[in-house]
Amino acid sequence: MRALLDTHAALFAWIAPERLSAKARKIIQDPANQLFFSQVSTLEITLKYKLGKLDLPEPPEAYVRSRIERFTFTYLPLEDEDIYGIVSLPEGHKDPFDWLLLSNARRRKVPIVSKDIAFQAYPVDVIW
Repeated sequence: MRALLDTHAALFAWIAPERLSAKARKIIQDPANQLFFSQVSTLEITLKYKLGKLDLPEPPEAYVRSRIERFTFTYLPLEDEDIYGIVSLPEGHKDPFDWLLLSNARRRKVPIVSKDIAFQAYPVDVIW
């Protein structure tokens, strides 16, 4: 299976796996799955760290890179098509990071691992 991780799903996997649903935990822990970690999440984590809203044991540039490697996530760079894709998403959700992640998942035709129930209103499969 291929899937994109919402930022909180990746953080839960790294910091507090007990906060993942049983289904999400099983998918993340299965080495046969290809899990994508978006550059959007790198930006979100870095901004939250800078604003003091996210504590990490080391700066984001070291922490995020080491966790992507340790968990063998596939890094997904942000592309212009992902940015432009937010225009065609339905209204309702107001978080630009979520718009970009939803656009990432939609364009690549992969489900997104997220507990965000608002995602169910979008044209992507949601796993939680």
